[in-house]
Amino acid sequence: MVAYKLDPDVLAKVAKEVVGLPLDGGELINRAIELLAAEYPDLIDPTPSRWVGSRAGGILGKVRFLYFSPREYIVIFGSPTGTQGFSGRYKRVQIHKFLLAGQIDSYDLESDDLVGTTLRPGEHACLEKGHARGLTIHPGSWHLEYGRGAVATTLPFAMVDTLLVSLEFESVRRSAVEFTKLVRRRLHR
Repeated sequence: MVAYKLDPDVLAKVAKEVVGLPLDGGELINRAIELLAAEYPDLIDPTPSRWVGSRAGGILGKVRFLYFSPREYIVIFGSPTGTQGFSGRYKRVQIHKFLLAGQIDSYDLESDDLVGTTLRPGEHACLEKGHARGLTIHPGSWHLEYGRGAVATTLPFAMVDTLLVSLEFESVRRSAVEFTKLVRRRLHR
């Protein structure tokens, strides 16, 4: 059995602790990063990295990379204006979302259930391996996203839409720079 370094229960605790903090001035995001760095000082750098534009599955937002390894990643993702699209389908990765602010509505693409689910601040949802969902991320929604499994298999989905559909080369370049910083930090530990 693979040992993971990040614990979803700890991430849920951090998300619940920052619910209600203001988005203006970055207080909510900065406090979430501080708490994560306190829980995982060898993994997460408390100094803020830059935001990078991301488009995957039609979902357009801003992402801040916090940790990346071959088996796990954690980012903060959101949109000030809202967005919607496809979650992706990952056969080798489980994706957890811990909502910090806003609302995310989703539905399972293959189930017979015709009613979606709503994620509210402080709540947690998990996209199991091999499943796919339709998502509406409401304006002002921000979440911790934690992936566990064969993380490299998520990169094509994360980059192809940005690169080939949006032709947004600068965001891909910035993402590569941020990934490189995280890998270097990990190698120096």
